[in-house]
Amino acid sequence: MDGKYSIDIAGINLTFTSDESEEHIHNVGKVLDTRIREMTKGNRCNLIDASLLCSMDYCSEMIHAQKKIKNLEAQISLYVANVARLKAEIEELKAKGSDNTDANA
Repeated sequence: MDGKYSIDIAGINLTFTSDESEEHIHNVGKVLDTRIREMTKGNRCNLIDASLLCSMDYCSEMIHAQKKIKNLEAQISLYVANVARLKAEIEELKAKGSDNTDANA
């Protein structure tokens, strides 16, 4: 369900719809507003430059996070394969153990 939200970022009021929760939207807006205001404080850079630098920062973080996710997914796949192999080995050992028990009886 899409919600309509109005947030203020660096003195600019934005109204848009999103399927995210209102709390999430306001948290994201607050983080971005704080970051842009810090960058524009003392005229270190203008609003457009600050916005673009924030965009670059967050895109970079997203790309790094995606790489980490891919690495973690690869590790999980290896763990799943190892678990399956170990389960098969356990079953094989159980079967051999029961064969030895039957032979000794």
